[in-house]
Amino acid sequence: MENIQEMLNTVLQDLKSIANIEASVIVSHQGLTILSDVPDYVPEAKLAAFTATIMGSAKTVMEELRQKSPNMLIIRSIESIAIFMEAGENAILGTLFSDDGNIGLVIVEMEKACKKINAILE
Repeated sequence: MENIQEMLNTVLQDLKSIANIEASVIVSHQGLTILSDVPDYVPEAKLAAFTATIMGSAKTVMEELRQKSPNMLIIRSIESIAIFMEAGENAILGTLFSDDGNIGLVIVEMEKACKKINAILE
C-alpha cells in the first residue's frame, strides 16, 4: 500500500504530465511544504510560505468585501501563469506553467487534483 507522500507524488506527476506544469507544490495553510515538484532554482520553503501568504491575503480581502473565501487565484506574468487552489481544509495546491499553456485545461486538471489531495489528507 502506498503511503501519503507516494499518493500525493502520484497526483503531482499526473498533473505535470497532463497539463505541462513546470513546478507544483502542495502546502499547508501555515506555509509548510507538504510536497513539491520544483526546479532546482526554486526555493521550496519560500514558495510554500508565499503560497500560503497569497491565499491568506486573498481570503482577508474577500472577507473585508463581505464575500466568500476565494478557492482559486491566478497570477499572470509576461511569460508564465501561477495558479493557487484550495485543496480542502488542509492544503493549497500551487502550479506554475508557461503562458502559452492551455489555462482552461490546467484549471480543470487542478480541480481534479485538489479533490484527490483532499481525499488523501482527510
